[in-house]
Amino acid sequence: MSNPQSLSEELIQAFLRLIAKHTGLEIRERDKAALNEKILLRMKSLKLENPESYYQLLTSSTQETHQEWQKLVILLTNSESYFFRDQDQFTLLRNHIFPELIQRKKNKKTIRICSAGCSSGEEPYSLAILLKELIPDLDQWNLMILGIDINQEALQKAETGIYRAWSFRRVDVEIMQQYFQLINAHYHLKPSIKQMVKFQSVNLLKELFPRHNSELRDLDLILCRNVFIYFESSAIANVLNKFYDALQPLGYMITGHAELYGQHLSQFQTKLFPESVVYQRLSDNLIDAPMVPLPSEQSYISVENLSLELKNGNLVSDLEKSNIKMQQTALNILKQLPPETQIPKLGNLTAAELISQLETALKAINRKLK
Repeated sequence: MSNPQSLSEELIQAFLRLIAKHTGLEIRERDKAALNEKILLRMKSLKLENPESYYQLLTSSTQETHQEWQKLVILLTNSESYFFRDQDQFTLLRNHIFPELIQRKKNKKTIRICSAGCSSGEEPYSLAILLKELIPDLDQWNLMILGIDINQEALQKAETGIYRAWSFRRVDVEIMQQYFQLINAHYHLKPSIKQMVKFQSVNLLKELFPRHNSELRDLDLILCRNVFIYFESSAIANVLNKFYDALQPLGYMITGHAELYGQHLSQFQTKLFPESVVYQRLSDNLIDAPMVPLPSEQSYISVENLSLELKNGNLVSDLEKSNIKMQQTALNILKQLPPETQIPKLGNLTAAELISQLETALKAINRKLK
C-alpha cells in the first residue's frame, strides 16, 4: 500500500495523464505537490485508504465516477473572474467587433455568442451589458449568449447573478448603478441582463460539437480567455478545430494573450488590432462577405500584410517612415508573445528585447513631434 501522505512519482504521472486525457488540463511541474494534496483531500472525503483506489474510481464508468470528476475539477480549475476583465479586449468589442456584427446582422437580427470557460459568469454578463448599450432596439433581436464551463459549482454561482464588490474592481460606478442592485453588501444583477445569458456545463475536450441539436454551432463570436493556459498543446489544437467548425463564416474568436503561441492557425485569418489579436473564420463564399468596409476593417492589420522588417540601429528612422499606428500594433503583438521568443528576421532578438527597442523608439518620435 502506498504512503497515504505522498503519492509515488509513478502514480502522480498516471494521474497527470488521466487528468489531461479527461479534461485537457496540464498540471505543471510546480503544481504537482498541490495536486498531491488535492487527491488526498478527495480520498479523505470518500474514505479511501490509498490513492490507487481513487485512481481506479476515476477510470471507471459509473455515475459515482462522473460525480467525482465534477468535484475534482472544482479543485483543479481557477474560478477567478471579474466584470469587463481585460479592458483592451472589451474596448475592441465595443468599438469594432460588435459594431461590425450588428451592421452585418441587421437584417436577420440574430447574433450568437459563446463565452467558453465562463467561470462564475462575469464575462458573459459583461457581453450582455455591452450589447444592451450598443443595440437600441434590442427587443427586436434574437441574441444568444451562452456561458460554458466544466466547473459546475462556478456555473451555479453564475446562474444566481449575485456578486461581491471584488467582481467589480475595474468597473465604472455608472455600470454598477444601472445594471445591479446592492442588497446586503451583494450586487444582484438586474433581470433584464440576467435573462440574456444562459449557462451550460461543457467539457471542451470531450464534448462533440458543433451538432444540430447543440447551442455550440453557428456562432458569431467565441471568447475563450484564460482557458488554454491550463491545456496541453494537443488539447488546444483539438478544441481550436471544434471552435472553427462552430463559427459561422466571418465569425470571430478571441483568446487570452499568448495562449495560442505555437499553435497551427492557418485555417483562421489573423487580425492584429492595437488592442488585441483576433482570429476570424474565412467566408465560405463571396456572398457572405461584407460589401462595404466595416468598422473593424479600418483599424486592423492582417498578419499577411505585416511585412515591415525593422533594422537594428535605425529603428527611429524606420518608424518615422512607417505608420505609427502600425508599429503600435506590432508592439502589441510582441507583448502577447512569451518574452524569450526569438524573432529570426530581426537578428534572433527576443520579444522582450524588441519591445524595449520599440518603446524607446516610439518615445523618441513622440518627443520630436511635440
